[in-house]
Amino acid sequence: MATKKTPADAAATAQADVEKSASQPTRDVRVRFDDTKMSSNYANVANVGMSKDEVTLLFGTNQTWGAVEDEVVIQLSSRIILTPSVAKSFSETLQRVLSEYEKQVGKIA
Repeated sequence: MATKKTPADAAATAQADVEKSASQPTRDVRVRFDDTKMSSNYANVANVGMSKDEVTLLFGTNQTWGAVEDEVVIQLSSRIILTPSVAKSFSETLQRVLSEYEKQVGKIA
């Protein structure tokens, strides 16, 4: 009987695969992005959480425009779970993109 993998097990396996491939000689690989099952979501709110094995990004929309209440409700639309190494790579890539954006368009307030 096969055992069910938890997200932490999957993250650990993915991390081991990344470390294994990092120790091997480099090779040129063509990457093709398949967007046939992709969905697009708008978010004006993002939140980041973490555990020992994963980094979780939550995206949603604040639809309480100008409301002065005791509670603001954020409608969450997406949760992305990354291994710490992928999260770090994503962070570095995002920083490069934002720096290039500011060079072309101007400083982000």
